[in-house]
Amino acid sequence: MDFQDMRIELHKDKNIGKVLFIVEGARTEPYIMTKLFTSILDYQLETNLRGKGYKRYNSKVDPDSKIFVINAQESNIRFIEKDDGYLNNLFKELIEEYDFDIDNAAIFYIYDRDDRSNTDNAFLEDLLSKLGNSRDNPEYGRQGLLLLSYPSIESFTLSCYHDNVIGMEFDTGQRLKTFLGEHNINNQRLDENALKHATVEMLTALGLINDCTYDLDDFSECNLDVYHYEESHRETSGLYQCMSLLIIALMDLGLIELIP
Repeated sequence: MDFQDMRIELHKDKNIGKVLFIVEGARTEPYIMTKLFTSILDYQLETNLRGKGYKRYNSKVDPDSKIFVINAQESNIRFIEKDDGYLNNLFKELIEEYDFDIDNAAIFYIYDRDDRSNTDNAFLEDLLSKLGNSRDNPEYGRQGLLLLSYPSIESFTLSCYHDNVIGMEFDTGQRLKTFLGEHNINNQRLDENALKHATVEMLTALGLINDCTYDLDDFSECNLDVYHYEESHRETSGLYQCMSLLIIALMDLGLIELIP
């Protein structure tokens, strides 16, 4: 399938209800979310980040859609299942202080693959199989869709401006970040065209991996296809091919529509 010929429609006025992004970092991911949802899609977005407190961007009067970004306690993906009360306390704060209905929210976990801190492959594979729906995971006990970037979120930034990023390889997110800096590639220029380009890049990568077979109602199988593909490549070459699944969140929310 030639995704270059596909029309990509952005639905900026769609009522998406309550949406929560739990991100790994305190700077890059929140900045990307702010650019996407306020500058491009024109939604109100709120953040509550460690060390930075609460902020509201692009304030609206009684918005039908409410988007919140919080960051994880640590970069290790085990945080998602860690029973130390951190997430529960955050959820309680969102409910009580910001009138954010967690139980009826779409939840997305945005993480880097980062095989240096996330060393338990069996645990990660199991989590990918469980966290396959942003609003309902009956066998897990909590809704949520886990979306990884290989090797890191900077692959999303790269995919906004470069062609065939799945053909570019890095062993760590830090090396990719250095590459972006050397080539003056950053998120400040993120706009509609860049977002659509990133969408084509992700779909092209999925086409290579599994003939672009995915189900937004249960993304776990596609998630595992990507994971196994990347891990196999890492095992043989020591490198990850650049790919971010962040765009899946926007497709899942109906903000990005693919029109043949």
